[in-house]
Amino acid sequence: MKVIILWSLIFIMAILCLTFKKRTGWLSLLFLTLGITLFSLLTPEGKLLWQFHGFRITLGALEAGLFRAGILIFLQLLSKLIISSKTKLPGKAGAFVNQVFGIYEKLTASKIPYTGEKKLKIDSLIKSIDDRLISAWNDFENL
Repeated sequence: MKVIILWSLIFIMAILCLTFKKRTGWLSLLFLTLGITLFSLLTPEGKLLWQFHGFRITLGALEAGLFRAGILIFLQLLSKLIISSKTKLPGKAGAFVNQVFGIYEKLTASKIPYTGEKKLKIDSLIKSIDDRLISAWNDFENL
């Protein structure tokens, strides 16, 4: 039952991420879920559901894997929604956290452009990251 509630919350968080146009790697979240669930199946517990050539898939292990993956995905989606430059926290510590959120949002706002080269050149990658860091620094230095 707790797995169903958790995945219902994840579904709501996914809708919110899509609504607020937050960049989320949906394919990586799928692979994360499959990987955690698969490794959880290596320790069988509970009622036997299927058996393939000696490999047992049990209800307890399946629920445990889906729950562990669900918690990780829920926290990742929650962090995508919470981290925003629009969040304003009071005090000196709040001002610092607001600045960190703003810089993080500026750095992750867009993808680093792909130049079309077959072999990724480390110099161009470092230059694009450096340009993005300088731009974020200049934006928040003027505040």
